[in-house]
Amino acid sequence: MRPPRFWPDRLGGQVALLLFGALLLEFVGSEWLFSRIETGVLAQERASQLAQQIGVADRLMSEIPAAERPSAATRLWREPLVLAWRPKAPAATGADPNLAVVSRTLRAIQPDLEGRAIWLSTAGTSLAGAWQLGDGSWMTFRAAGYLDTSRPLHGHIGAVLMLVACVTILALILARLLGRPLRKLADAADRVGREDVTPAAEEGPREVRRVAAAFNAMQARLLDQVNERIQALAAVSHDLRTPIARLRLRAANVRNQELRAAIGHDIDEMEAFMRSILDFLRGADPEEERLIDLASLVVTIVHDAQDMGSAVHYEGPASLELVTRPIKLQRAIDNLVQNAIRHAGQAEIRLSQGDDGVRIVVEDQGPGIPVDQLDTVFEPFRRLEGSRNRNTGGAGLGLAIVRRSITRLGGSIRLENRRRGGLRATITL
Repeated sequence: MRPPRFWPDRLGGQVALLLFGALLLEFVGSEWLFSRIETGVLAQERASQLAQQIGVADRLMSEIPAAERPSAATRLWREPLVLAWRPKAPAATGADPNLAVVSRTLRAIQPDLEGRAIWLSTAGTSLAGAWQLGDGSWMTFRAAGYLDTSRPLHGHIGAVLMLVACVTILALILARLLGRPLRKLADAADRVGREDVTPAAEEGPREVRRVAAAFNAMQARLLDQVNERIQALAAVSHDLRTPIARLRLRAANVRNQELRAAIGHDIDEMEAFMRSILDFLRGADPEEERLIDLASLVVTIVHDAQDMGSAVHYEGPASLELVTRPIKLQRAIDNLVQNAIRHAGQAEIRLSQGDDGVRIVVEDQGPGIPVDQLDTVFEPFRRLEGSRNRNTGGAGLGLAIVRRSITRLGGSIRLENRRRGGLRATITL
C-alpha cells in the first residue's frame, strides 16, 4: 500500500511532519486557551479602568455648575474616552447583553452608581453608553477601541517561524540518529549475495540494534547453510574422482571403439556437470575490485577461443579501463562466448561505452531462444528442448552463473533474438 501523496517518503520528512503536526496542534490549542483567558482578563481590566474614570467624572461633574459642564467635559476628556453632558436623557439604543459584565463591574467598583440608570451599547470596536448624574442630568461617553482584542500579526509570525525552526532542528537530529544506522543496515542487506559478507553495524536506538543483530544472525545462518552444502557437494565431487578414474581405465580396455567413445563422452559429461555445479555454488567467492583494461580481458577471451579453432571476432576499442572484479567478469563473458560457440559454432563480441555504462554484446547466428523462454533460461538447471538440447552438453547452469556474476558486479544482462536470426546477450556495467 503506497502512502498518500502528502506523506513524505524519507524518515526525516516523516519525523518532521509528525513533530510539526504535534507542535502545531499544541500551538493552536495554547493560543486558543490563552486568547480566551486573555480576553476575559482584558475585559475585566478595561471595565475596571472605565469604572474608575466614570467614577471620577461623576464626582467632578456633579460639583461643576450645569452651565460649565459641556465645556468642562470637552476640555477634560479626550480620545480614546470622550464625555459629553446632556441635561436630558439621550435617545437610548438597545442594550447589548454581552456588556452585562461591564455594567456589573461599573456598579461593583462605583457603589455611588447603584440605583442610577446606566445603558451601554457597541459601535464597531467602540463602547458607547450613558449614566445619570445625581441631579437627574446625563453624561454620555464613547470609548474608542474598547472592544478591540486583536493582537499584532508579527507576534504570531514569530511564533510560527520559531516553531518551524525547532521542528527542523529536531527532525534533522532524529533523522541522523535513526537514519544512519538504518542506512547501514540497508547497505549490508543489499550486499548479501553480491560481494564479501560484512555484518551490519549494531548501533543506534535499542530497536535498531536488535534489528541489526537479528539480521547478522540470519545472515550467519544462511551462510552456514550454504557453506555446508558447498562443502558436502565438494566432498562428493572429490569422492567421485576415484570411481570416475577407474571407469576411464576400464573404458580404455573396451574393444568396441564406438562403445568406448560413448563411455568416454558420458564420463566427460559427468565431470563437466560436477564442475558446473561447483562453479555455480562458489559464485560468492571473495574477490577485490581493481582497475583493469576491459578491452584486453575481452581480447584474451577471443584469442583463447580462436586458438581452440572457434570462429570468434571482436569489435571495440583497443583499451577501456574499468574498476571491477575481473575473475567474475571474465567467467561470465567466457560462458556467453562458449554458449554461442556450442549452439551456433561462432560468436561476435562488441565492446562500447555509453551514457548508461559499459556494454558487452555477445551475438551468434544460431537458432535463438523462444521469446517466452528468454527469462526462464536464467534459472538454474533450466534447459531448452529442440535447438538447445542435451546433445550440446552442459548442466543448464551456464546462464545462471552469468546472471549471478553480473548481478554481483552491480550490472545487468538481457537476452534477445536478432532479427536476422541468432541470439544477442547484452551485459551492461
